[in-house]
Amino acid sequence: MKSYQVLSIVALTIGPIMAATPGCTTYEDAAAQSDNVSQRSGYEMNISKTNDNYPGAVSIVSPADAWTAKVTIGGQTLDAPTHLFGPIVNVIPYSNEDGVEMADGEILARGDQVIAEYFRPGQVGIGLKMHRPEKRSIDLDNADAASMKEDFKLQDTHIELVVGVERAEHGFPGAITLNNPQNYESGRFGDKKYSMIFLRPELPEWAAQYSDAYMDNVRLALVGFNAVTDFPGNYNGGDPLGGRNPDKVREYVDQMVRAIAGDDDARRWFTLAPNQVYCAELAFLALTAGVIQPLNTNRMVPRVGEAVWQAFEAQVALHNAGVDALQAGDQIAEPSEFLTLNANKRVGMVRINTAAEDLPAIAELSPTPEQDRDKLALLPMTMSDIVEQFMRTHIPREVLGEALAPLQGGALAKMKPGLLETMGMDQMPEEDPRRVAVEMLFDQIVSVVATPFDSYDQFRAAIEPLLAQARQITGPRDDSGEGLFVPPSLFHVAAQGKHQGLFSMQYEGHGLHASIVQATAAPAPTPLDNDDLAAAGTCTDRCGGYDSHASCQCDARCSNYGDCCNDYAPVCQ
Repeated sequence: MKSYQVLSIVALTIGPIMAATPGCTTYEDAAAQSDNVSQRSGYEMNISKTNDNYPGAVSIVSPADAWTAKVTIGGQTLDAPTHLFGPIVNVIPYSNEDGVEMADGEILARGDQVIAEYFRPGQVGIGLKMHRPEKRSIDLDNADAASMKEDFKLQDTHIELVVGVERAEHGFPGAITLNNPQNYESGRFGDKKYSMIFLRPELPEWAAQYSDAYMDNVRLALVGFNAVTDFPGNYNGGDPLGGRNPDKVREYVDQMVRAIAGDDDARRWFTLAPNQVYCAELAFLALTAGVIQPLNTNRMVPRVGEAVWQAFEAQVALHNAGVDALQAGDQIAEPSEFLTLNANKRVGMVRINTAAEDLPAIAELSPTPEQDRDKLALLPMTMSDIVEQFMRTHIPREVLGEALAPLQGGALAKMKPGLLETMGMDQMPEEDPRRVAVEMLFDQIVSVVATPFDSYDQFRAAIEPLLAQARQITGPRDDSGEGLFVPPSLFHVAAQGKHQGLFSMQYEGHGLHASIVQATAAPAPTPLDNDDLAAAGTCTDRCGGYDSHASCQCDARCSNYGDCCNDYAPVCQ
């Protein structure tokens, strides 16, 4: 086991005892990170049926309870709103089947119909699958490292990429999911228990005019990567991050284009362990590639050659011919490589387009290009970052107080034998340098954690040098990508304003199975002031972008939906 892995486990084990880093939120302000919802769904949780679906020692009384953890530490139990993103809980019903009876006896005609209202044809979103409603209690006084594994990942366990399609099997605009592994839920959303949070990737304001074009490029990169990437079958969270910098992401793009064009060597490249792609990494790669590497002739021919690029373009055209056939109610006569290489045949509903020749790499638009040139879609995490985010969402020391320090230190010390056994280090000679390094750092941290300080600031000053050591060792040791992670929880914390890169994540709603959801009267709209009315009702400075907050739209698809602003034609065309 490599030294960074050893100390990664140390970081995971000491996490429940250590403080949050400076600037972390407390329970009082965590839920206020994002206080806006783009649109209310018109549905709400049925409390009784939700309790039946997610039984627990403590009943769900309000919608927020389903996404709040009861954290016990030092004999105290605290409410941690780990999976809330603002004061509004917006419920979005889903079902893999059509015609499901909802909690109020009404029928949800199409299982994806409400999701499709949020992700229109061509738009790409995030479905963050998680288990918080099932696991609402965490007892840190009696927990061990093995049982805490999923809690450190915030109970976030899978990323689905939601794609709006022009016509689903039911004959209406709908939504599907793309996943690694490809066959996950056959491109649908999930069962009754395994709920999700819907997030919308958003670009910075200075790139908004190209938002539709970038989303088209993201979608093409996504469909391509989903076809050719290989999911690590023995994924355990320690796999190296392949797309760890912009150059590596561009290498993935080059190999994807070659693989779709028929290059067997490129297809084999994706099967190599360092290049395999797990579920959240698929989203991370597609979003990053979609904005840093336009898939057009000008950008790609110099990288892969004209013949390869033309073969790729031919596959794009063939794929769209299949989409056209499905829209007409016909069968696909000749499937493209995008479809034949994907076990999820619903990808055949997704239209793809190569980028316009004048689409710039996003950093070329930035007011600070040097700063943004090396950014990725989101900021990858080290194991220390994962610990920090667990602490931020669960047990900041400011709330617990210094009086609990001896209890915390004692609990940590008791975990040492189990820690060494878990890492396989109990079989190492005591003088082995790896074991010596781990035990020395562990003992130093226990000593500081167990000491009550006069203030939290004093504790921070004492613990910070040790945390710095842990961050340095748990981070990347070389250019292998080992020590960097893009877990599903990365998208969660990005929606709470942390670890953002070229994208932020906008909360759209909590997905609950249609059978535990009921219709509710929509709340009265909040009156807009004059500035808001002007921004919402005109295309001035908004051409080319879709704004889910606005009452009318200025994107290229608004004419298809009949929601263009009155001045769309004179201002944008």
